[in-house]
Amino acid sequence: MNLQPDPHQLEVFHEGRRRRQLVGTLTYHPKTTRYSFTYDAKYLRQKNAVPLGPELPLTKPSYQSKAKQLFSSLMDRIPSKENPAYIDYCKAAGIDPGEENPVRLLTSVGRRGPSTFIFEPVYKFDRDALISALKEFRQRLDISLWELARAFDVPYLTMQRIEASKSKDELTMRLIYCYLTFPDTAIWQLKISGRYVNRDSVIKIAKALNPQALP
Repeated sequence: MNLQPDPHQLEVFHEGRRRRQLVGTLTYHPKTTRYSFTYDAKYLRQKNAVPLGPELPLTKPSYQSKAKQLFSSLMDRIPSKENPAYIDYCKAAGIDPGEENPVRLLTSVGRRGPSTFIFEPVYKFDRDALISALKEFRQRLDISLWELARAFDVPYLTMQRIEASKSKDELTMRLIYCYLTFPDTAIWQLKISGRYVNRDSVIKIAKALNPQALP
């Protein structure tokens, strides 16, 4: 369930002296081979807002590129492969010099430039993988959904909807992801809420997560 950066999307931020502000989102649409850029509504309302580029003025909330073409202002942020230092740039950014995906290039070698705009990757949260892992974990331990919900201090109905793929509560799903991915976090929670669950079930959960750290 490792988090992976979305290869088709990134977010642009304005880096101020004291804080960052979301400028907007760049998205690649594989079916049309076009890019779209959408300004954040709050950013557009700022009196001192600066457009991301000449072809992306603040007069409209969103723009679409021509097929197979990235907006020129963004393309200019990616160093030329003809540059003798290009391979060094890629090594420093931890990216393959042969990478062709503009989204990945912008969030690595083009992440910071002379302007105050910074490009950050958007990490995809795989809900289906989480739901599958949650079901497998519970069934392998042979404990009820109620017990697991109580052990993790998650409302039973919320846990029920998550396992049934009917929940939109991404915050709770991320919390469960942390429990299943980082055992020490789950053990910490078991120490707090495990007293409400049958002791045998608590031991099963703890052993499955980290046999060396029983609550």
